[in-house]
Amino acid sequence: MSFRRGIRGDDFRKALETLAQQDGWWKDVLTDPTLIIGIRDEYLNVYWQGQSIFKVSFKGGKVTASTHEKYLLNPDLKDQVSLVEGKFAFGNAEPRMLTRDYEGAATLAKLKRAASLYSGQEKEGVHEIATSNLSVVDVEVAINASGVPGIKRNLPRMDLANFETTATGVDLVFWEAKTFSNPELENGDIVGQIADYQKVIDLHKTEFDDSYRCVAKNLAEMAEWSNGLRNVAAAISAVAKGAKINVSSANVGLLVYDFTAVQRDRKDKDGKTLNDRVIESLAKVGVGPERIRFKGTTKGLTI
Repeated sequence: MSFRRGIRGDDFRKALETLAQQDGWWKDVLTDPTLIIGIRDEYLNVYWQGQSIFKVSFKGGKVTASTHEKYLLNPDLKDQVSLVEGKFAFGNAEPRMLTRDYEGAATLAKLKRAASLYSGQEKEGVHEIATSNLSVVDVEVAINASGVPGIKRNLPRMDLANFETTATGVDLVFWEAKTFSNPELENGDIVGQIADYQKVIDLHKTEFDDSYRCVAKNLAEMAEWSNGLRNVAAAISAVAKGAKINVSSANVGLLVYDFTAVQRDRKDKDGKTLNDRVIESLAKVGVGPERIRFKGTTKGLTI
């Protein structure tokens, strides 16, 4: 069981920098700040609303990219296809059913539309938060916890990681994201989730520090390659230049969104709102109100 993030190989980084200067898919990704570049262990995931539309690796001295076949289905198809004697008569539709060539930003936009079909409210919300908070350094933070005593999930997955500037350096903060209607907020499962996260953080403090120091450098480099279209927060720049990272299991929080004022204010028989009940339950694992954010929409939700 280990945790590792970062593009550490000089050849891979130099190849990405060179590719960024050429017209093509990588330059289009870099210049589209609505896409999230997830730095993994010597590879990248390019995310749109929780869906990885590109996996980027370095093989045989070259940058390689792949995508899931489902994202190549043309999302603009509208016509009916006749079923004739047990066979679908595709006719002129067949050549249009798949995205076969990468033809610039229009193709990237088509991949995003196709990926949107597989997303959902929580993933869309996480994407909105990540792209509007420049301090976010990672999404989909999965850790193999198989065999670790006391952890209920073999692969705990935290939704977001971000940097917060403090008087003693930069705090690494992990966030779980839920829509208001998620039953885990009511049935107590959220307490177990947060407790699992806290345990794996304690086990991997050194690895988190090393990984996100490298990730900060990678993100800062990519911002430079984007011709000003990607930016990173001052905290990320500071870590890239050597600022101290504070890694603590105390720095785990919860984001809850997608609700109306009526839902927010609804009280149970004890006169408590869902916000009240969540604050009470998470106090059992040491999460205070300052790390619990309820907001009706993810627009403007800051972390």
